[in-house]
Amino acid sequence: MDQSSITTWLQKKLKRDRLCAWAIGWGCLLAGCAILALTWGFAYMTSLVALGRLMGYHHWLIYTLPWLLLPLLFWGNARTSREYLSEYSVSAANGSGEVVSFYLPGVGLVSNVNPLAPETIHAGTKIITDILFTGPRVFMAGCRSLGKAVRIGRIDVGNCGAVVTLLMLTGRKMGFQDIVNALGEGFDPATIFPQMALIDGVLFLQAEPAGLTLTQDLRDAIRQEA
Repeated sequence: MDQSSITTWLQKKLKRDRLCAWAIGWGCLLAGCAILALTWGFAYMTSLVALGRLMGYHHWLIYTLPWLLLPLLFWGNARTSREYLSEYSVSAANGSGEVVSFYLPGVGLVSNVNPLAPETIHAGTKIITDILFTGPRVFMAGCRSLGKAVRIGRIDVGNCGAVVTLLMLTGRKMGFQDIVNALGEGFDPATIFPQMALIDGVLFLQAEPAGLTLTQDLRDAIRQEA
């Protein structure tokens, strides 16, 4: 196993990863556009029902409001934590603080949640907001995947292959400075180290001295395929 064979293997791997990133990116963009179209339709029907009788069913505001909603959803999604939206709290109707679900004959599964309590209303608002943010999330995931595909295409395979070869031969973590010293002149750490982050299986370790290592899965793949 030498640098040439590892670099050739890395080039093939990056080509597969780039194609995968392109496919995921375009798939997410199309799915995101479809979800946003459904969101627009929902907003249009809501504004039509809410304002149709008051302003006329062909009033310009009814068509404008759904378009104003879409950029607001992207803005809100960028500023809102996903963890915050996934945390809910509700209030029990009996004031005990304990929510109980039970089966009521002729009605079905019910609970003692108080739907008018502020906490319950807040939880419902967060659930609706979380659903509305689905389109922007999927769309932006597609943009990130396409961006990753572009960055993978710009990777300096020769120098990155040299780093992977060095880590394979040493079989352990190497500090950033040790890697620079080992590869000598012509190696640009400011360019190559960020590119190494795009290679699945390369780990950046912050414990002193900060440096790089390879996962066992990546080592095994190189031994089997390179």
